[in-house]
Amino acid sequence: MKYNIEKIIGTAALFLTVGCTNLDETIYSSYTDENFPSSSEQYASMTGPIYVAAQKLFDNNLYELQEMGTDEIFVPTRGGDWYDGGRYVDMHYHTWTPSHVLVTNAWTSGFNAIGTCNQVLNQFDNLEDTEDKARTVAEIKIMRAWFYYNMMDAYGNVPITTKFDQSADAPSVNTRQEVFNFIAQEIEENAELLDEEANTLTYGRPTKGMAYTLAAKLYLNAEVYIGEAMWEKAEEYCDKVIALGQYELGDYFEMFKPDNGADEKEIIFAIPFDSNKATGMRFQLRTLHFSHQNTYSLQATPYNGWCVAPDFFDSYQDDDIRKKIFLWGQQYDANGNPSVYSGVNVYLDPYGFDAFDVGGADDKGRLVGARCIKYYPDQDGSGGWMNNDFVVFRYGDVLMMKAEALLRQGKDKQTAVDLMNEIRGRAFPENPEKLFSAGTFDLDSLYDERGRELAWEMHRRTDMIRFGKFEDPLLFKPSTKGEEYRRIFPIPTSAIQSNPNLDQHTGY
Repeated sequence: MKYNIEKIIGTAALFLTVGCTNLDETIYSSYTDENFPSSSEQYASMTGPIYVAAQKLFDNNLYELQEMGTDEIFVPTRGGDWYDGGRYVDMHYHTWTPSHVLVTNAWTSGFNAIGTCNQVLNQFDNLEDTEDKARTVAEIKIMRAWFYYNMMDAYGNVPITTKFDQSADAPSVNTRQEVFNFIAQEIEENAELLDEEANTLTYGRPTKGMAYTLAAKLYLNAEVYIGEAMWEKAEEYCDKVIALGQYELGDYFEMFKPDNGADEKEIIFAIPFDSNKATGMRFQLRTLHFSHQNTYSLQATPYNGWCVAPDFFDSYQDDDIRKKIFLWGQQYDANGNPSVYSGVNVYLDPYGFDAFDVGGADDKGRLVGARCIKYYPDQDGSGGWMNNDFVVFRYGDVLMMKAEALLRQGKDKQTAVDLMNEIRGRAFPENPEKLFSAGTFDLDSLYDERGRELAWEMHRRTDMIRFGKFEDPLLFKPSTKGEEYRRIFPIPTSAIQSNPNLDQHTGY
């Protein structure tokens, strides 16, 4: 996390989060009009609770919603391990319900984050208007727009609340079109007030580049969200990011290591984590085999769970450097000796799935599945928590979004191919013959390359829906064609019980 975590968390302990669909909670703040901070640095510190909320949203199951029902990640039941009430079975088979724990947790965390933004904004209302105040308020509003983007993408029609008012009536649902328009307007009104430079001081916070990338995402998916294609607007905002001159492609692996941060010029926006001060990043615990504690000298034993779906694993060519993010085959300890766990040689089989419950024996079930170390294991992570910041937006994605926008408009195909070859060339540095050619490159080529490039980065569900592939069969899931309503998640039962103004989506 290379941002000063004390500053980014700021005075988070002084706040309790509030969900904007349940306004019965009493919220306290240690700040009053008399003691509210006024300097630029103090303004920035006041945004700390918002970034804590972002960490909680990531760790509190939004990630699972965006990845577990896709072709990228498979979470098998390993005997008595990883069944967890069937939550991952339901995600794989697309049989989640309004009471599903992951659906509920992500909703609660998302609207708590939005409520936190409104709460912090409320503290600024009566302060003197200054440039510092305007920039800070814009930052908060862009973060709120990002939270709303995540909620709209996952849940479709959701309530828009912009005020922190405990006496207000519980909000009603807004249409996806209304939420889309709200996000677009917030970006339009606030992006130009943000800092342009990407550096240590702005890392982990909204900048112009972050706001423009959010807009590009919004417009790239407009046909899904509102039924109107807006490829030209997506291209426009990708060009705005590129024109800033703040970002460039970097080393593919360094970008995700425990010391990733502002020095990685490909990162546009990241959620900072710290294994002592800001816990929540735990990929190494969730995916690695028990024996990998000795491989990477970890301070805690991994949980031996998440793995890579075999067909997705096979989508990589052997000389694609990105395939190095996976572990499979014979595993070794830190001294280079073959790993042994409970007397069993640790050989990870990427293909050994014959049922969702793969069994718990170490010679089978617990050794099934290639594991992912894209976020490289952190031996300094206290208690198994990682210091790796989670990369939300990066420049490589912007280049691919522009290429897609061009391709879908049917214009300048060679430029689209050239942009994709910047990505492809990094993946095959010794094999220029692997670059795309304009004659054979198409949307399917682009979709597949997005998968390989952005694996495990929380983009796949949205991509699958945009490309019309979300209902395709998965490892054990048959085609769910005819169940397109599952392209959005249900409003949780608990949310409707606490706010009867919420209407459940058709199909649920």
